[in-house]
Amino acid sequence: MFIDDIPTIDGSTFVSFAKVENEKILIRYYFDTEEEKRLFAEVSPGSVCKVKGQLAEPPHGKNPHSFDYKDYLSHQGVYWILEVQEFEGCVDRSTWKHGLTQLRFQGLKRIEREFPPSTVGITQALLFGETGMITEDTMKAFRELGVVHLLAISGLHVGLLFAILHYLLLRVGLTREAASLTGILFLLCYIVLTGGSPSVLRASFMLIILILGKQTSRNIGVIDSLATVFLVIVLYEPFSVFNVGFQLSFAVSFSLVLSSRTILQSSSSFKQMVSVTMVAQLSSLPFVIYHFYEFSLIGFLTNLFYVPLFSIVILPMAILTYLFISVVSSGWAMIPYQILLEGIQWLSSTIASLPFSTLVMGRPNVFLLLGYLILIYFVFVGMEKKKYLSVGLLFLFTFLHLFLNNYHPYGEIVFIDVGQGDATLIDLPYNHGTYLIDAGGEIPFPKEEWEEKKNRFSVGEDILVPFLKSKGITSLDALILTHGDLDHIGGAEAVLDEMKVGELLISPGSGEKMEVDRIVKMAQEKRIPVKEVMYRDNWRGDRNGLHIVSPLDKEYEGNDDSIVLYGEIGSKKWLFTGDLEKEGERAFVATFDLPVDVLKVGHHGSNTSTSEAFLDETDPSVAVISAGETNRFGHPHPEVVERLKERGLTIYNTAVNGAITYRFWDKKGTFSAHLP
Repeated sequence: MFIDDIPTIDGSTFVSFAKVENEKILIRYYFDTEEEKRLFAEVSPGSVCKVKGQLAEPPHGKNPHSFDYKDYLSHQGVYWILEVQEFEGCVDRSTWKHGLTQLRFQGLKRIEREFPPSTVGITQALLFGETGMITEDTMKAFRELGVVHLLAISGLHVGLLFAILHYLLLRVGLTREAASLTGILFLLCYIVLTGGSPSVLRASFMLIILILGKQTSRNIGVIDSLATVFLVIVLYEPFSVFNVGFQLSFAVSFSLVLSSRTILQSSSSFKQMVSVTMVAQLSSLPFVIYHFYEFSLIGFLTNLFYVPLFSIVILPMAILTYLFISVVSSGWAMIPYQILLEGIQWLSSTIASLPFSTLVMGRPNVFLLLGYLILIYFVFVGMEKKKYLSVGLLFLFTFLHLFLNNYHPYGEIVFIDVGQGDATLIDLPYNHGTYLIDAGGEIPFPKEEWEEKKNRFSVGEDILVPFLKSKGITSLDALILTHGDLDHIGGAEAVLDEMKVGELLISPGSGEKMEVDRIVKMAQEKRIPVKEVMYRDNWRGDRNGLHIVSPLDKEYEGNDDSIVLYGEIGSKKWLFTGDLEKEGERAFVATFDLPVDVLKVGHHGSNTSTSEAFLDETDPSVAVISAGETNRFGHPHPEVVERLKERGLTIYNTAVNGAITYRFWDKKGTFSAHLP
């Protein structure tokens, strides 16, 4: 196995692209000890390793609009993951071909080793195009400010570096021709050193084409060079069109080139910068909301401040600091740079935390997306002719998009795939009600410090909140935590932090659990009403016919005291059971005689739930099981699945089918599974 890329080590995980018999694969290995992790830190591009493991197909995304790992890898020509069980040894077989990649590898390692931890991520991003070490909090803040593009090497960075190099080469006595050819060689090397991101490829090859055109006395226009680079990249790597960086880079560049005449007519440099920022913001809008579901309302202002700050101050300081520590190894040399970067990160987080810094718009469908593209084109045409009717139409179209998010005529019930846990969204038509039952979560297992990942996975931040935002949802009428288990409440804090919540419902007595108590305190700080509810208690869902039917008393004893909801939605009668077990089921059937069409199977399909007597009384026709793929508990239990099959129920299982959606319009509705 030949390692042909820079490996990533995060916590106890080693990941790298490799080649086996000329096929590109992804390898993944989990360290057993901290010592083993230290040894693997020296594995570099060009290493040949002998391993034992098993091939597995990359997984698809399991929720609507979620990141699809299988597609992501296939777009890079990777169709298999090798789960390594045993590394038998590696030998360095790097050749001159790996020289630049090795230089990039050593540069990244040196930044990790010699720079303060708070500066490592941004420095690696600015100098080598590597964003893996940037904390999730910093990425989130920059995204909400609309300046996340500054954490990638942009065309502006490439142009500045080339201009500085060209100037220095002329000053030391090189001819213009020699300086230009040296610059071309630098650009080709720089592409490899920075990982070949779309923006670097675009800017570098555009410059090369323009330089060669000048050298050969051919008048090649900027738009011609941009179009040529676009065609060459797409023909060489067709899947690059799916890369969000590629889309944004070319969309903004084309827009700036086409608007250049209008921009250059501005009477001052500041007005030109304002025009450039406005064009960049508008041209990126459709792509940003499609991929990230929200748009920064303050992005225009923050870009006016951040772009010159990064271009004129931070990037040069990063370069000088990196070069300076090569000559003088002294901690004091880092202090100004460290203070500046820590200050920028603090400022970014502070501004991003302000209310109304972003506008959640949801993922637009193809018709809305085309509408944005057409209207933005006419905005640019109108700017050139000093006519601004299209600007008003764009605002009206945006309002229509937001209106449709909230007042759509259809409703949905989505059993979100949160792994081994529960989370169910009920979104009623015409904004009549939006409820989230449970919030998933992971059961934490003790880990040593060296095993912890830099950015830990969070069901709330990585699954629930992005899913809700993709639907254009910014508020919930109620968040219902059926009981206090972590696999039902783990994502609640992220939901409370990102969504406006009308009320929080918890099971009586569950607030005594430390994790639930923390959630309750957070809700109270946000002035969200918190209610301990049981049968006959009122809540916001009553007006839509969704009623609380359990627990029957106020003594919290665990799963059997889960909040159970019953109601008719979309012409079907639903029973949401939380983790209700057989004892709770017996109490339910002894108290109620309620017909059920759709049963959310209790306790993830455990054999402690879904008894014969319970199924006899409720007589559902559809069963939905929320469980994690290959979970350690063996859910759903084979006996429960067989019991459901014997009764002829249609069975959906998130572990197999991904998210399960029931979409209805008036009295008609259909089920669909995200994975067939």
